[in-house]
Amino acid sequence: MSKTILALAGLLWTCGHGWGASYYTVRLDDPKAIYITAENFSVRGDGVADDTAGIQQAIDKAAATPDQRVVFLPQGRYRITRTIFMWPGVRLIGYGTTRPALVLAANTPGYQDKENFMVFFAGRRVNGPIPALEARTSAKGGLNVSYNNDASPGTFYSAMSNIDIEIGDGNPQAVGVRARYAQHCYLAHMDFRLGSAMAGIHDGGNEAEDLHFYGGQYG
Repeated sequence: MSKTILALAGLLWTCGHGWGASYYTVRLDDPKAIYITAENFSVRGDGVADDTAGIQQAIDKAAATPDQRVVFLPQGRYRITRTIFMWPGVRLIGYGTTRPALVLAANTPGYQDKENFMVFFAGRRVNGPIPALEARTSAKGGLNVSYNNDASPGTFYSAMSNIDIEIGDGNPQAVGVRARYAQHCYLAHMDFRLGSAMAGIHDGGNEAEDLHFYGGQYG
């Protein structure tokens, strides 16, 4: 192997290991924020236990409480088994010496046969059962995707930052985030480790900053 190739390989290795550095390395102090902890929301963050319900509960609480629209997620690997709904105006922000990650384990049911999301930015708060995601076929025979409660140009102030998305094998129809929102909404400081999944983002709106995509059929 030539010295040039060795030097390039070393550079790529160095750059690759520099990606994914946590943007918020310490716990941010906000008396009005909601902090996802094992004590408050029964999450484990070990990559094994199902943390979907605990994370959704924290987001629900933020959406229902005036002036409490920021949710902080500490470092860890949070396994989810179904879509997490981000209600309008809620901002989910990770912190710690390493970024927290939302993890879809290999062969998670519901992510094999039709497009399905890990995180879905919604257009309105839902009280009661969370709506199912639908895909309908149009009269012309094409696929007319119509997702219940989708975000819209009127959805403001929703965001997700400093949290990675990781999709295991056997989830070919998985998508990391659906983010069809509008002004003052954003995704920032995220790595999407997609493997053989469908995509990292579907219908992203407004701002996206410092995002990196690895694998997947689409970024």
